[in-house]
Amino acid sequence: MDYYGDYHTHTRRSDGRQSEEQIIAAAMEWGLKEVAITDHGPMAAGIGIKNPQAYLELKERIENLQPLYPDITILVGAEANIRDLDGTLDIPPDILEQLDIVIAGLHPYTLPTSLQDGVDIFVQNSLRHFSKAQREKAVNANTKATVEAIYANPQIDILSHPGLYFTVDVEEVARACVKQEVLFEINCGHKHPHVSDIIIAEREGVDFIINSDAHFTDTVGDLRYGSEVVAELKIDPDRIVNCLDGGGHTRWAKKHKAYTF
Repeated sequence: MDYYGDYHTHTRRSDGRQSEEQIIAAAMEWGLKEVAITDHGPMAAGIGIKNPQAYLELKERIENLQPLYPDITILVGAEANIRDLDGTLDIPPDILEQLDIVIAGLHPYTLPTSLQDGVDIFVQNSLRHFSKAQREKAVNANTKATVEAIYANPQIDILSHPGLYFTVDVEEVARACVKQEVLFEINCGHKHPHVSDIIIAEREGVDFIINSDAHFTDTVGDLRYGSEVVAELKIDPDRIVNCLDGGGHTRWAKKHKAYTF
């Protein structure tokens, strides 16, 4: 399969080890027509972007860089952190509205909205290995936080690596993605979700996007893992929005009129 773009990468502004220019050059080497820079939100302890305003500063910088790269469209987005059971993100809605791509997900070491939220989600997950009851509590909390985020934040385009570190009820999350037209990410960097979860999500009717989640230049645009998985599962290319072999990219483009593909 051929792919139009890679929509999940990180720079030194968060926990990446690459510059914007290096990401762009690497994406072009793969023949991509679009690439998105999506650094972590500010409440990712120790690795998040310094403050939400920094996304707009980066967007201004990319607007100045874009004329130097006529063969590829450079998008500026964010990977926002879900902070509580109400699905609150760590980036204000007015900032999200100005970004090209919004990814969201649960991440370790996220600063919760309150101490109770920290217990409900993050402490609960640290206890999940001790008993079946604790695991069920963690899954319920993770699922609620994720689903609430999908419904509460219409700016979300992509759910990042669903279930990674925070196990969820995939059926319930997938149904929310379908209703809100949120893409279910197949993350090549983490090789996640598990194949069994991808099968469940496909059955529920999600649209997928395959991304690198690149933190290093040599993985930008490398979508081979996801491509192999969807080929093995015989997933219709129409269901993969950045795949050029189907019509999914055209369908997504109509929703996001600013995009070129």
